[in-house]
Parts: sequence; C-alpha cells; structure tokens
Amino acid sequence: MNRLSWWLILAQFRTRRAATLLSMLAIALGVALGYAIHLINDAALADFSRAMQTVQGNPDAVLAARDSAGSVPLASINEIARDPAVLLIAAVIESRVRLDSSPTPLRLIGIDVFSAAALMPRLLPRHDGRAGSAHILAGGVYASPALLEKFGLHPGSAVTLRRGDQDWHAIIAGDLPATGPDDLLLVADIAWVQEHFGPANAVSEGRIRLGPDTDPAAWRTALEQRLPSGLLLRMADDDGVRVSNLSRAYRVNLNVLALVALLTGAFLVFATQLSAVAQRSTQFALLGVLGLSPRMRLLQVLLEGLAIGVPGALLGLGLGYLLALAFTQVLGGDLGGGYFTGSAPIIVPAPVPALGFLALGCAASLAGAFYPAYLNRQQALAQALQTGFAQRPRSSHSTATSKPLLPALLAIGALALTQVPPWFDLPLGGYAAIGLVLLIGIASAPPLTRQVFGHLAGRALPAPQQIALQNVAQAPLLAQVAASGLIVSFALTASMVIMVSSFRVAVDRWLDDILPAPLYLRSRATPLPAEVLTALLQADTPFARVERMAQGSLTIDAQRPNVALLVREIERGNPAARLPFSGELVAAPPDMAVVWISEALHEIYRIVPGQILHLPLLGREVEVFVGGVWRDYSRQFGALVISREDYEHLGGRFQPTDLALWPRTGQEAAAATWLAPYAGRHGLELSEAAEIRRLSLSIFDKSFAVTYALEAAAMLIGLFGLAVTLAASVWLRARELATLGALGFDRRMLSQAVMLEGALIACVGLLVGLACGVAIGAILTHVINPQSFHWRMPLSIPWPTLLAGAGLTLAAAILASHYAARQVTRLPLAQVLASAH
Repeated sequence: MNRLSWWLILAQFRTRRAATLLSMLAIALGVALGYAIHLINDAALADFSRAMQTVQGNPDAVLAARDSAGSVPLASINEIARDPAVLLIAAVIESRVRLDSSPTPLRLIGIDVFSAAALMPRLLPRHDGRAGSAHILAGGVYASPALLEKFGLHPGSAVTLRRGDQDWHAIIAGDLPATGPDDLLLVADIAWVQEHFGPANAVSEGRIRLGPDTDPAAWRTALEQRLPSGLLLRMADDDGVRVSNLSRAYRVNLNVLALVALLTGAFLVFATQLSAVAQRSTQFALLGVLGLSPRMRLLQVLLEGLAIGVPGALLGLGLGYLLALAFTQVLGGDLGGGYFTGSAPIIVPAPVPALGFLALGCAASLAGAFYPAYLNRQQALAQALQTGFAQRPRSSHSTATSKPLLPALLAIGALALTQVPPWFDLPLGGYAAIGLVLLIGIASAPPLTRQVFGHLAGRALPAPQQIALQNVAQAPLLAQVAASGLIVSFALTASMVIMVSSFRVAVDRWLDDILPAPLYLRSRATPLPAEVLTALLQADTPFARVERMAQGSLTIDAQRPNVALLVREIERGNPAARLPFSGELVAAPPDMAVVWISEALHEIYRIVPGQILHLPLLGREVEVFVGGVWRDYSRQFGALVISREDYEHLGGRFQPTDLALWPRTGQEAAAATWLAPYAGRHGLELSEAAEIRRLSLSIFDKSFAVTYALEAAAMLIGLFGLAVTLAASVWLRARELATLGALGFDRRMLSQAVMLEGALIACVGLLVGLACGVAIGAILTHVINPQSFHWRMPLSIPWPTLLAGAGLTLAAAILASHYAARQVTRLPLAQVLASAH
C-alpha cells in the first residue's frame, strides 16, 4: 500500500506539474507572508524592549508623574526610600535636548552613577583619557557610540546642549559601551542636569528595586493609597503590556491579511485536488474494485494534499525569512506603521514559530484537499467506471429551495456581528462578519449563475456561445470552485482598496482642516527659544498672524501608551474654528476648564461630551469638562486639546513647541527668508503646509505598502486557481467535447466555447466579488478601523479604480481561459470518442 500510495503521488506530480507547482507556490506565499510579518513584529518588539531596558534598566517598579510636564518631588523619593520593602530607589532626570544646532532632539538622562550600577547597568559610562579631568562628577557628558558616529564626535569634543533658552556647554567625557547600535543617548550626573535644565527639588522618575520577600501586588496596592494623585506607579509587567499594545492592532490586522493569502492558497489546493480526483476517478474506481477501501481512497487524496503542503510550507519559511529581511530594510521594523523608530531590527528565527507556520501551511493544504478526498470516498464505483467523475452535485427540490435562504441567514448573522463590541481590544466580531460575507458570496454564486445564464441560454445564439452558456448555467462543481476562488481574492482586494481609499480621502480632507496656515515652525518636543518668540512679536515682521501651540503627554492607564496633551491658542467659545469636530459641541460651565478629546480617546476610554473628567494634570487631579470630540488621524492612542487660557488658569506654564504662521499678503517668500536664520541657529524645522501634506500622504502610502503586497498575492493566487480549474475542466469534459467534435464542431469553435466559458465564470466571480468587496470594505471602514485604530471616516468607493482593476482581472482571466482552450487542441478527440464506446 505504501508503494502504491507513493506511486500515485509521483504520477500526479508528473502529469500535473503546473497545477501542483502553482498550488505549492500558493501555500508558500501564504506561509511566507505570515511568517515574515511574525519575524518582523517579533524582532521590532524585541528591539524596542531592548532599547527601553537600556534606558530604564530592570526595576521592579517605576514612580513617575502622570503629566509629561510634571515631576516627582524629592520628598516622595525620600519617603519611598524609607519603606522597609524597598531595597533601592534610583532617581533619574530625563530631558529632551538639542546638540548644537541639530534639529534632532536627543535624550539626556541624568543618573546617580552609584545607584545606576544596580538598576541601569547599560547606562554606566566609560571614561576616556582624551577628555582629561571632565569626568561624570565634574560635569562630563557621555554619549552612546551611535550618537558619536552620527554627529562625528569623539571623547574630548566640546558640545552645547540646548533646551529652549537654556544652554549647557559641556565636554564629551567618554561613551556608553553597553548601549545598542541605534540608541542616541546622552548621560550625565543627575545634579548637573538638574542645575542646567531642572526641575528644581524634583526628578523625572524613581526606579525601585524591591526586597526578595516582598509581594509586588500587595506593596503596590498599599503604596498607591498614599501617593499624590499626580503620580503614577508602574510595575515591570505594565511596561511589557504597554509596549505590546503599542502596535498590537496593526500586527493583528497584518496577520489576518496574511491568513487570507493562505486561505486563497487553500482554495487553489482545493481546485487542484478536485480536478486531480475528477481526472483519475476511473483509476480510483478500478482500484476500489480491486480492493482499495473507501477510507484508503480518502487518505490517499489527503496524503497528496499534504505532499503539496509540506514542500510549499518549507519553501514559504525560507521565502518569509528573505521577505522579512527585505521589508525591514525598506519599511523598517514597524512595516511603515510609524510605531517604532530606528534602523532595521535584527531578524532572528526561532524554531517554535517556524514549526507553527509549517503546521499552518500543512493544515491549509489538508483543508483544501478534504472535500475532494470526501468526494473520492463517496464516488459510486460502477458509475465512475462507466461515465467518470460526476461533477454536477446531486440536488433535490429541498436543497434548491433552501439555497436562497442560506445567504439571507448569513447576511443577518454578519450584520449582527458588526454590532458586537471588541473583544480583548480586537475586532473579532468584524473579522467573523467578513468571513460570513465571503460565505454569502460563495453560496449565492451558483443560484445566481443558474438564473442569469439559464435565461440567456434559451435564446438563439451561435453554437459556441450556446454551449458555453448552457455549461455555466448548469453550475458544475469545477465552475463553482473557479468562481469561488475569484470571489474570495477579488472581494478582499476590492475591500482593501475601498478601505485605503476611504482612509486616504478622509486624511486628505482632515489635513485641510488642521493645516490652515501657510507656514509652520516646530522644535520637536523641546520649547521654542524666547529669542524667536520675542522677535515674532515685533511690528516689522512679515507675518500678519502667529498662533502658538505646546505639546505634552499624560498617562491615564499604565498599560496603555500615553495620551497627547495639546495646549493651543484657541477660542473657548469657538473651538470649531480650529478643530475638525465629528459631533455636537457641548457648552462648558463658565467656571470650569474645558477640553476637547479626539475620537481615539473617546473610543478607548469611553469618554463622552458633557462628562466631568478627572484629569492627572500639573501634578494633581484636575476637574475638566469634555466639550466635544474632534477627528485626529495622527495620534492613534488619543489626544486632548485645552486652551492656553484654561491651562494657565489651572497653574500651567505655557511653553510653545510649534508655531503656525500667516505671512502678510505678498510677503510669503520674505517670511521664509526671515525665519531661516532662527531655524538654522536653533535647529528648528520650517515647513510649508503643502510640504507637510505631501510628507503626511507619503507616510500614509508607505504604511499600507505591505497591505498592497498582500492584496497582490491574494489576487495572483485567485487567478492561478482559475487557470488550473479551467484546464482541469477541459480534460474532465473530454467525452463531451469529443462528441461535439463528432457533431461538426472544429477545434476553433471548441476553443471559443471554452474561452467564453472561462470569461463568463470570471464575470460571475468579479461581479459577486465586487459586491462582497463593497460590503467588506464597509465593515473594514466602519467596524475594523474604529475598533482597531479608533479612527472613524466616511465610506468612499473609488469606482474608477475598482472597475479598472476588474477589467484587468477579467483580461487576465481571459488569458487563463486561453491557456485552458489550448488544451482542447491537445485532446485526442477521436481516441476519446472511441474509448467512450
């Protein structure tokens, strides 16, 4: 039996080389995309975690301010240090500075070198003799090797560190040998950092090491009851969860798209194995008569499917590794998503995930082979020996009447699933609804085909067209398989085009709202120098108007990324003049500060307009009124805007980081020239609104580059499936075609009939796929996006693009039909007709 099994497998591979290789390639593509995404995500998260550990070390807990503008009082540090459960607490000051006139903000970390040795060993400096007496306690600054290389510095170099109007002239005293190749860091003694940049009598964080017998959860609960409301205690596990949550939705969506490519690969295996079973039905029937049991016939087809899946999955693992290397070099470790910065992370394959994706590829191949194996088991031996494989499934009046009911029930289920809230912060209901929409398309294609083409087949048409219409109208099994593969691939491609187009149109319009000024000047997270702000107040400047904004962040949930805090010069009574609101505005009480939240903040934390929010701001808990929800496509984890007037009334210090500038009429060129010296001297970024728009849209397109690759893979696999299935259909209908030849059809007429049949099947697949694609595009836009990324947008269907794509796909399908039609010229019609008698 083993020899027979392997002989049958080898015979199939020899006689069906193209179909088998295409099936292997489809499985390989699906596995490769999924494995590449896994490798990149795993490497990016590991690289980001390593960078965090370099800066933060390995403390058991971190005490920090909830507000980026706040700090931890030294009194709180000293109080925790006296706790018997605390072995050590290391005070840290972290600040953003500029090096000389560079526009790149750098992290300056002030440490106590003695406590850092226990908690942050990777930040320990190495003194260099070229720096002379400028060691860390004497005010020396130490730079990471990556920073020294980037700026062309060396130990002993004199540098100027700048933050706003504060300058620190220092000497590079050495390097930080344990930092990573992408870490741009500066380290100095905490007292020197506090002297030059502050804060006075406070620090940025306190990093805590607990005693070995301490219960961290119980200790945290007890300490949080005594902490001031403006302080936050983060445990070690919180940081790990926060890093994972940073890009979790993006990673999950890419993995789902990769699984879709694998699903279309399973369709191709399905088509290949079904056609193989159909072509060899007489052989299997003969083997059955000779004693091969139905169970063995089923296992044989499954084994053949596994013989496709194993080499395909192994090829996919190698291809996935190469794709991971290529994607990280071109798009970075976040695949263009904008979550991580730095160069490409190192790709390190692990055996367990590789075995998992190998098993996934084999499972997809077995799933594709299961139904053909089942049909092979159920074939009546006598009928198969006499007439071959019966590809028209047995039907009854009950099943015929129940089929229209099935899509209706599936549609109700899909609609219900779109209303399901996210589970574990993931749109699992939306994914399930997409699966049901695909099932609706597959289930509705056969009855739709019978209705439309059955009506057309009754009309007087030339013989080749009549034959093609009748064959498609009868909806044989192979025609259904070909249409189903095309439905799935085109529906998913069209839906992604719709979602991306909707998103891009929304971002384009949103940029119009948030970029009202012609010029923008920004300092990237550090305060603007007073020299610039003072000069802009003079009467002789070429500017008619200047609007200032400060940026910060707040920590609302320790396990989620920070929320952006924007302090803007905005009219409290007319915020819609500066913010694109997505709902109604609610008037705030006159004696209460008002904030306007982004859609992401509304979605994540369930905050609604009119609500009184207790906000951790300025070192304490502040009551603010939520005045409305505005649209923000640049901050996935939420943002809130407060007016400068309210912020200063609460006790905050307004330190602008960004400027919007309106030049006087006719002085646009003079305005840029006037700003250029300030930008060059202080390392500021000067950009025109058109340039920001172009850069934003290019970043948008880059973030969807991997999505485009996944779409192309799914579409290519669908076309492969169509070509394989149509070619198999020709061989399966050899007797029918031979009979037509005997009745007077020449090979040209038979070829025309086959090509028309393929074109008609492609039209069915494209039309149903387009309808399903619009439905899935609506789910992606209105369900998946809000639940994954917390962004809402109107549905925008790019009909010209979709129709052009459908036209190109139809042309490719006709070429695939031409390949199938060529098989007609190779059929020995007379021999086939003679063998039928």
